[in-house]
Amino acid sequence: MSFSEVREYQFGDETRFIDWNVTARYNHPHVKVFEEEREQVNMLMIDVSKSLDFGENNRTKKDVVTELFATIGFSCAMNKDRVGAIFFSDQVECYFEPKVGMKNIWMIASRLIHWESQKEASNLSSALSYLRSAQLKKFRLFILSDFHFESSELQMDALVKTKKNNRVYALKVNDKSEFRMPKFGFYKLIHIENGTSTWYNGFSKRDRMQYEKEHLVNNSFWRSACRKSKIHYLDMSTKEDVFKKLNGLIR
Repeated sequence: MSFSEVREYQFGDETRFIDWNVTARYNHPHVKVFEEEREQVNMLMIDVSKSLDFGENNRTKKDVVTELFATIGFSCAMNKDRVGAIFFSDQVECYFEPKVGMKNIWMIASRLIHWESQKEASNLSSALSYLRSAQLKKFRLFILSDFHFESSELQMDALVKTKKNNRVYALKVNDKSEFRMPKFGFYKLIHIENGTSTWYNGFSKRDRMQYEKEHLVNNSFWRSACRKSKIHYLDMSTKEDVFKKLNGLIR
C-alpha cells in the first residue's frame, strides 16, 4: 500500500488513519488515503562473466541462468508487472529499463542467449551501485550468478545497502564437478575470474579435502549471510529442475 492523498473524514473511516497534523490545521478530522500498488517492478541482475560458461553434461551454468531468467521473466509478464535486467561482469555491460509485456522478455532472453562477455571477472557491488543510481522507487531484485566474487564480505555489504525495504532473491548456480575433482592424476587448475593457475594432486587426500572445503566455505558464507539479512537464498546445481526449485522458493 502506498500513500495517495489526504481528505476529510467520512463516517466509517478507520480512526487509525487520521492525519493529526492536517486535522489540527483545519480544525476538522482528515484521514490519509492509501492505494494498493498493483504494478510490481522486477529487476534481474544477471552475471555474464566467463565462469558461467562452465558445466558438465552439456548444461552450463549460463544455461541454468537463462532458464531462471525466462521462468521468472515470463511469470512476471503474465502478472502485468514491469521487468528489467542488468548484465554484469566486473562492470555493468548492459541495462534494460523495466517494461511491461512478453515482447520485452523475449528481447532480453534473446540478448542473454547470444551474449558473449569478454570479461573474466565479476563484481556484484559495481552492478548494485549502478542499480541504486537508477533510483527505482521500489522493486524486487533477483540476482542470478555463481557468486564467485573476490571479497565476498564487501559484495554482501553492497547487497544489504541496496536491499532496504525491497525484496531480494539470491539465486546461486553451481555445478557439482566444481566441488569434487577426480581422485587420480595431476591437473592444472586455472581460476577463470582472475587468471591464476595452480597444480592439483588428485592422489592426495589432503588436496582433495582442501579443494572441496574452499567451495563449501563460499556456499556457507552466502547462505548464512543472506539468512541473517533476510534475503531469500536459493542454491541449485546444473542438474536440478529450475521450475521445481523456483516454485518452492517463491511460495
